[in-house]
Amino acid sequence: MTPRVLVTGASGFLGRHVLACLATRGWHALALGRTPPTGLNPTCFLPLPDAGNASAIRAAVERAQPNAILHLAGTTTAASLEDFYRVNTLMAAHLLEAALACNPRPRILLAGTAAEYGPVPLTALPVVEDQPCRPQGAYGITKLAQTLHGLSAAATGLPVVVARLFNPVGGGMPEHLALGSFAAQIARMGPEGGTLSTGNLDAERDFVLAEDVARIMLDLVFLPAAAGQVVNLCAGRPTSLRLLTERLIAASGRLIRLHTDPSRLGVTNMPRHFGSTARLQSLGLTPPTADPDRIVASLLSGLPPTP
Repeated sequence: MTPRVLVTGASGFLGRHVLACLATRGWHALALGRTPPTGLNPTCFLPLPDAGNASAIRAAVERAQPNAILHLAGTTTAASLEDFYRVNTLMAAHLLEAALACNPRPRILLAGTAAEYGPVPLTALPVVEDQPCRPQGAYGITKLAQTLHGLSAAATGLPVVVARLFNPVGGGMPEHLALGSFAAQIARMGPEGGTLSTGNLDAERDFVLAEDVARIMLDLVFLPAAAGQVVNLCAGRPTSLRLLTERLIAASGRLIRLHTDPSRLGVTNMPRHFGSTARLQSLGLTPPTADPDRIVASLLSGLPPTP
């Protein structure tokens, strides 16, 4: 039987990669959200104007009858604390309640974030899933609350796995993220080049290609042994932001100067951060690779060619 997979946040950066992966596998994709994803059959889109509407979410899940739900919807830039909780926590809680009412119950993957860990000492790297979570800021706090709702539902028998994502990157990244901003700035420069405005480039992060993340999430949600667990989805090694930026500039073929803008601050000032892939590997899954050349090629895939 062809799996039916309901995706929230399908019109977003990561959601688009998940839909592409579903299409490659020939699986049946459905989307739940405010905006219909480009290219999806309109009959497969279930509108949800309000992420906090429990009855609408339950009705949509009942209509979709999915074998699995990939909950990717979330926000890093909400206008208020209430919006953070409604999108990052309450929607997941309502999805879990809706899934518990289904017969048979769908498998669920909640997309978490490494921001749930909060600041981690360099001596504690790579970060393992049992590292105490002390998030700073509404984004990490509300995503951790989502994780707790998921683990609570898993304790009742609902097959839930939390994929704790580190730094997904690639073509079509939103501009509020560093590499997405850099690629967009380069695209706007034109072939003659110009000045690239950046923040501090000395940070090292666990960058992974979004297309690899999508593939592993689809494997993970259908893996019985993963249910009830938090699993780091990371490459397991850090990559320098400066290295990626310099390679991005070189591969663009443009003459570009760097300008450090002190106002461009990242989510965290940790100099280095990367996760452990041990749990992912123990489930029989191969971690994504942190390949700078593939990352740069993906980031540049949407840029106009230079003459």
